[in-house]
Amino acid sequence: MSFRRTLTRSAFTPAALLIPVALACTLAAGCAPSDTSVQTYVQQRLAADPATANARLTVTVTDGVAHLKGETETVAEQQRAVDIATAVKGVKQVQNEMRLNDAAITAEVKKAIAADPDLSQIPLRIEVSNAEVKLFSDKTNGDQRTKLKALAANVQGVAHVEDNMK
Repeated sequence: MSFRRTLTRSAFTPAALLIPVALACTLAAGCAPSDTSVQTYVQQRLAADPATANARLTVTVTDGVAHLKGETETVAEQQRAVDIATAVKGVKQVQNEMRLNDAAITAEVKKAIAADPDLSQIPLRIEVSNAEVKLFSDKTNGDQRTKLKALAANVQGVAHVEDNMK
């Protein structure tokens, strides 16, 4: 009788009960992966993809929401990262908290200005730091300054434009 009591107690310890539950959850199709495993898989997929492998991104996952942060060279790189994260099982939503790096923003601002025939000939110095654009020139009038600020502000990734033009 004492042998039976000992067997019964040891066979049904809380740890012994969790093993079959964990195994069943792992094998079941409806079991959601943990945030940690989803985060690891998103990071692996981003690192393996040629379009995002060189991006300096960090990934966190909380309650199935993937947060993508960091700098990219292009908007296309950001979109690819979002697409990769969205395709991972366990990701319910993706928060794009990425931004273009300063060199990419500078190039995009210059490109936007070069495309405008009325503004492209103005001697202009552009500085970008942390997505904030500073425009410098001593050869502009009021209308040109307004247009240049608006063009720069409309470039994706620009957080603020400072007018240092005269």
